Formats: sequence, C-alpha cells, structure tokens
Amino acid sequence: MEAAGDVFEIIFNDKPILVRELPGSGRPLFLIPVQEGKPLVITTATGADGAVFWTSIPEGRQALAQSIGKLIEAHFRKTN
Repeated sequence: MEAAGDVFEIIFNDKPILVRELPGSGRPLFLIPVQEGKPLVITTATGADGAVFWTSIPEGRQALAQSIGKLIEAHFRKTN
C-alpha cells in the first residue's frame, strides 16, 4: 500500500528526487527513494543542547539525512 501525503521534488546530487511527506506523526516525516536499496525515512530531532537536526529512521544514515533535510528546508522556504 502506498503512503498518502504531499509529494514534491528536490534536486540531490544533480538528480531530481521525489520526496513524500508522511502524515500523522506529529512531527515532519519524509520518505525519500534512494538507489542504495530501502527508502530513506528522515525527520527532525532535538539534541540535548536544544539544537534541532535531521536524522534517519532507523538511525545510521545521519549524513544523508542532514544533506537531504537541508534541501527539504530550502523547498519549504521557497514555497512559503
């Protein structure tokens, strides 16, 4: 079954990627198809110091989550 939610495009590594926003989690949650296999799921989290950062679910792909998260932020800044 395909997840419902808004879909938008970002450019990552000079290639368009469709990002799906997943509804209902109480915080932003995004599904991103990647060539390395399973889709990447990312969200924001708050560190012990209060700083908000992008992270992958499950953890382990933080560098990719940070890179794509910044592009998602830029997309929303453009549309608002």
